[in-house]
Amino acid sequence: MEHREWRERFEDLKRRRPDLADRVCRKLIKDLQVRGVLDVEALDEEVAAALKVGGRRLRFDPNRPAPRMPSGSRRALHDLALSYAERHMAPEEILASLLLTEKRQLAYEVSRLAEDQDTPLEALKAKIQEFLAVAPGEAIVPREDVIGTRASLIRRILTDQLDFISVAKHFIRVGDIARVLEHIVPTTGNQGRLGGKAAGLILARCILERAITEARLDGAVATPETYYIPSNGILEFIEHNGLEELINIKYMPIDEVRQEYPLVQRLFKSGEFPPVLHQGLQGVLDRIGEGPLVVRSSSLLEDRIGHAFSGKYKSLFLANTGTLGERLEELENAIAEVYASIFGPDPIEYRRDRGLLDFQEQMGIMIQRVVGREMNGLFLPAFGGVAFSRCEMRWSPRIRRTDGMARLVVGLGTRAVDRTVDDYPVLVALEQPQLRASQQPDEVYRYSQAHVDLIDLENHQFETLPLSELLERVGRRFPMLPQIFSIYRDRQIVPLVGVMTQLDPRELVVTFDGLLRSPFPRRLKRILDILEEGLGEPVDIELAHDGEMLHLLQCRALSLASSGRREPIPSGIPPKDVVFTANRYVNTAQAHDLEYVVLVDPRDYERLPTEAAMRRVATVVGALNKALPRRRFILMGPGRWGSRGDIRLGVPVTYSDICHTAVLVEIARRKGSYVPDVSFGTHFFQDLVEAGIAYLPLYPDDPDVIWNEAFLRGSPSVLGRVLPEEADLAQVVRVIHVPEAAEGRLLHVVMDGEEDRALAWLGPPSGE
Repeated sequence: MEHREWRERFEDLKRRRPDLADRVCRKLIKDLQVRGVLDVEALDEEVAAALKVGGRRLRFDPNRPAPRMPSGSRRALHDLALSYAERHMAPEEILASLLLTEKRQLAYEVSRLAEDQDTPLEALKAKIQEFLAVAPGEAIVPREDVIGTRASLIRRILTDQLDFISVAKHFIRVGDIARVLEHIVPTTGNQGRLGGKAAGLILARCILERAITEARLDGAVATPETYYIPSNGILEFIEHNGLEELINIKYMPIDEVRQEYPLVQRLFKSGEFPPVLHQGLQGVLDRIGEGPLVVRSSSLLEDRIGHAFSGKYKSLFLANTGTLGERLEELENAIAEVYASIFGPDPIEYRRDRGLLDFQEQMGIMIQRVVGREMNGLFLPAFGGVAFSRCEMRWSPRIRRTDGMARLVVGLGTRAVDRTVDDYPVLVALEQPQLRASQQPDEVYRYSQAHVDLIDLENHQFETLPLSELLERVGRRFPMLPQIFSIYRDRQIVPLVGVMTQLDPRELVVTFDGLLRSPFPRRLKRILDILEEGLGEPVDIELAHDGEMLHLLQCRALSLASSGRREPIPSGIPPKDVVFTANRYVNTAQAHDLEYVVLVDPRDYERLPTEAAMRRVATVVGALNKALPRRRFILMGPGRWGSRGDIRLGVPVTYSDICHTAVLVEIARRKGSYVPDVSFGTHFFQDLVEAGIAYLPLYPDDPDVIWNEAFLRGSPSVLGRVLPEEADLAQVVRVIHVPEAAEGRLLHVVMDGEEDRALAWLGPPSGE
């Protein structure tokens, strides 16, 4: 390196930033001192000589101040520093000191701007670019300065959650934040953050990118193109439309919240967007072009440990086709609906249960490209789903909690996270993919996926189609056919191999057998392990595969069941005191001293004459959830509680209708077509885990289990006493006051997931 290069850089810095030029000289003096080639005391004499200041310096005396440096000494001192450096340091070393000084100052300035909530994002973005341009990236900056700058940016842009920042600052680089800033939709204010869901995805991407760079992970894992509306956007929307009176709805009784919510939705969906946000969204659509989008919530409270808000806020899919004006109207309508969901009864009750009601919840928004491909007017991924680094509910005793698991479905992953009454995902233990929940060919066929969620580009909407209809329309264009599908023929499951001339869609069954025999399950487990290691917590991800590449859609800490301890199932309980037993899909949990049983027997429920009558049952269950003592009752009913679809197969409750029960039981009667889905991995199951509610499927017609019909159907129903206005439903919604029906005893439930057994019995209070 020539002398001229560092000199030119220094002169340029002196013109632009004289303060930094001074700092460079001071650093050079320190460097020369460390090398032992410069004595500061001797340097004083040289400064005096350079300034032609006569007189001998007085000897040191502790009672007398040292002489004042003469006027102009700073410039002379710096000139001498450069002269000494030129004689005793290589040009590369001088340039390195110069760059380090400038880079450290820029790091400080980035941090200072980030800590000021009123700093316009454009100003912060410009300062970050200036920082990155000097010795590109984070090079040469001391580790402590890098970490401090990263922490300031994460706190300013993503989230103020301290446990998140403590992890993220080791993975999210300044350049990553610069990339995010390029995708933030402008708003009037500057105070918003991107929220929990966005922060989790950004951190996961950075963790995996580092693992790939370090050769700890083979192959790429993509994330969809994403744009972000910061959380202040919802406040500006509310203010712009004069809706401030809605902010305190959260303090209303939950029944009033439920009653108000339809109006709130209409007020939001009829509102107008502030001009800056409106123009920003138009700019996003200009950049992203046509093609399906999903609008996802990313609230400030979302995706935190212990309160993930799974499924509480909406995610809405858009075709995003047509003119720019049509696409913008469609996008704003969806954002308004997601905004409105913050005032829904389920998230408000969820926040109330966790002591979060007084937090001023704000909603960030993620606008993502949908992963997938177009096939004959339909748009969908090959498959989607959810995956977990730990397996909380096991369908085989051979499965270990550390095996991890996935729920996979053809098409959009919505059918993996939502509960549907008429469909089944494929459950995979990632370390032991051969251990399937259904083993016999007829069971595999019966309990396989029958419908697919996708985006219909011709009708411009999210749609659910029968699988056979999808395959008839798409045929061999469907990606990964042999990996996803098998053939069910002559009561046997056979692989779909080679190019088959005759392919009857009605014979195809979703098994993922080809995929599960490939390296995919263990690669997915490797991804989960890397994310768990990075976050320091078990993880939960959403994923999609377009036929060519795996895409990560969401990542958050996995909420694990709070009751990890095993309690032995008691022996010697008199048969007459046993209320029920179970021996399939049992998780580990306990509930003692239950005072009430709420039973909706499937046989009574299915005889109800109308859909309105069935919805009334859901309303009554919600009222009991509020009226009965919290965690002192067990709730038992048909089908999949809280599922979407045919309500004849499951009571259409929401989280706020069941959140106070101690145990939730799903009853499978042999008459019907329903068999309980192992619901681990759905938003519904995550709600139960976080709330500490034990979940148990029961099979009353199984000859190996006990179902105490005399107690459960013979005990008097006290519904009319608890809810007098609903007394006419007392035989459909049976409310048993256990002490009254069992001579002062209470109900106890012990579930042992290791033995795959559960027992409920009547006995004295646990303290006696």
